[in-house]
Amino acid sequence: MLRQVIHRGLKSSFYWLGLFVSRHPVFFLTVPAVLTIIFGSTVLSRFKPETDLEILVAPTHSLAKIERSLANSLFPIDQSKHKLYSDLHTPGRYGRLILLAKSGGNILELADKSALGSYAKKF
Repeated sequence: MLRQVIHRGLKSSFYWLGLFVSRHPVFFLTVPAVLTIIFGSTVLSRFKPETDLEILVAPTHSLAKIERSLANSLFPIDQSKHKLYSDLHTPGRYGRLILLAKSGGNILELADKSALGSYAKKF
């Protein structure tokens, strides 16, 4: 019973709304367009795209952000003017290991015996 009353009420109200829209088409074509232009130029111009992926993906107080801030405080990035970052993708904490084998030696065996080789075996 209640469902039929609601159905009849909605049916008649949408019928009258359709008649009103069909009798005033210019209003319903121009007003939404004008409102879209006004709100788009004022409100949406204040929004700026977020370029930092970490803010979008990680929660504010995540363990990764806490550990990163700890690493930043303990190992600051060398941002001197004499350092060239052209060979790196992003400026950050990088280490380089230069291995030199004796003449006639195998560089791969030397790398396997170094700390880098034992670190790589753990994973």
